[in-house]
Amino acid sequence: MSIDPIILGHNQFVGVDHFSQDRARDRVQLFSDNEKILNVVRDFYELGGTGMMLSTHPRTKSILETIGSDPVLSKNLNMYPLIPYAQGYVRKANEMGVIGMLKDILEPASTSTKLKILFKGGMNVLNQDFFNMLSTFIDVEMLPFNEFNVKAVFLHNVLTDLALSMNSQKIFEFFIDHIKENYNAIPAFGTMNFARLVESFDAWGIEKPLVMTSFNKAGFQMNPSREECERCLREYDVDVLAMSTLAAGYLKPKEAYEYLFSLPNIKSAVVGVSSKEHAEETFGIIKGYLK
Repeated sequence: MSIDPIILGHNQFVGVDHFSQDRARDRVQLFSDNEKILNVVRDFYELGGTGMMLSTHPRTKSILETIGSDPVLSKNLNMYPLIPYAQGYVRKANEMGVIGMLKDILEPASTSTKLKILFKGGMNVLNQDFFNMLSTFIDVEMLPFNEFNVKAVFLHNVLTDLALSMNSQKIFEFFIDHIKENYNAIPAFGTMNFARLVESFDAWGIEKPLVMTSFNKAGFQMNPSREECERCLREYDVDVLAMSTLAAGYLKPKEAYEYLFSLPNIKSAVVGVSSKEHAEETFGIIKGYLK
């Protein structure tokens, strides 16, 4: 199963900007109305894009409902969930307690689904079974995407890199098996430590992972260095979804994508656009390199 060559990112829709807090606040205001998000997604689709990434941010449910109201998008748009929204769990648990948090997260599910997940989760807590608890949280996180075509599920870099720091091969293998068996999708991993991740996977015998990580000419967020990440890209069997391709706006699209698609094993790029003009420029350049 292959992934879309261009994937629409979500950061601009939920006010995430790795370079400027002022720009992030402006984007929150710009996309406070989900219809404006829908217009960007439609423009993206009309330009030939069919993949979209969304984290399980508090706005995700309403954004997905708005996209789902368009019959063409709901049928043809491929989704790439990025799970979990770790900050949300911490905040909800502090505000509502663990039970209140679970009730709030499960609100959109059917009664039978709620009972199934809550029963499994409750038994897992009693049994102190970490891996089954992890499966419960994955299933909860995936609920908003039930009506969409999910191509790949990405474990958020916070958890990927935490598991990597613990050298926990079993966590990665469990996530891979759970996603394959329950969602018929590609299990994938976000990371800020690309070199260490692919070296660890190679040592553990985990075959050809799909990894979302930073690749850009400026070396922005490429750890431990641009040179080391490029070396691992050449030497290891890995598929990469490149993020931070413009280095948070530092690079112009033509310069950025000329560098990016000169590299081996770059299968796709996730890009954030906020207007039709921006989308036309960005996708036009990328498509030129994908021909």
